[in-house]
Amino acid sequence: MIEMRRRVFVVMMFFITLSLAHHQESLHRSVEDALEHTGGRAQPGLCSYGQTTSCCLGWRNVNGICQPVCKKSCVYGQCMGPEKCLCSQGYKGPQCDEDVNECGFLERPCSQSCMNTHGSYRCYCEPGYTLSADGYTCSREAACFSLRCQFGCQMERGGAVRCLCPPGLHLAADNKTCEDVDECQRDADVCPPRRTCRNTFGSFVCVCQRGFVIGTRQGTVQCRDKDECLTGSHQCSRHAQCVNTDGSYTCQCLEDYFGNGRTCWPRRAPQSKAVMYFNYKLSKRTPIQPSS
Repeated sequence: MIEMRRRVFVVMMFFITLSLAHHQESLHRSVEDALEHTGGRAQPGLCSYGQTTSCCLGWRNVNGICQPVCKKSCVYGQCMGPEKCLCSQGYKGPQCDEDVNECGFLERPCSQSCMNTHGSYRCYCEPGYTLSADGYTCSREAACFSLRCQFGCQMERGGAVRCLCPPGLHLAADNKTCEDVDECQRDADVCPPRRTCRNTFGSFVCVCQRGFVIGTRQGTVQCRDKDECLTGSHQCSRHAQCVNTDGSYTCQCLEDYFGNGRTCWPRRAPQSKAVMYFNYKLSKRTPIQPSS
């Protein structure tokens, strides 16, 4: 009996080792394909383990490309390394959710008064001074002061004076104050493909469209397709198959089910006419009353 148990244990360990080797070989092949497509240049997140090459700890294989994993989302930034966020300008912190107080820098960005805003800042001038068109420096000009421009002004031909606004802003209807320019509505192609424009005060940012994630490829930062089927972020029924598409996915019910893919119902086996007629007649039969 002991000898029999020992043989069963040896056979089980053999199959477990064989399964692990097959899994490692599949991952190794996908990474090798990625290296072949990039001319053999090593990509971020690749590590060598003996004679095999696979994604490093903190990275995951997505369609043959190693991408970093950030368990907590980068609110105003992008995941650029394992649990490492690259914050957009004006933000800081592990998750890029903390505003940077530019007015508190030792080298102040404004020549006179500074007011911190969410993700940025604005400059103001003391009475008798006017903010120049660059939005940073203040100058004393009597003509501009009389106009009470919110920011700067300029002298035009003929001696006329008109108010100016910093880049990203334009004059409001009163010709004195400045309003934000929505670059996203003004130019539909302001962002590269696979990115969506998000307007900010005085500027804009380009973020990955829904269904895409930021990643590095061939040394550049690009928006890559998010494989919802691989990451498990899809909403397909457990009785459906998830099929990844560029920027999205589709759900297809399995053979014995029907529905829209997100909800699938089991198909009932078709009944013959004879069985249907028998069930109909059976339902019409009067039940036998028990004798008293």
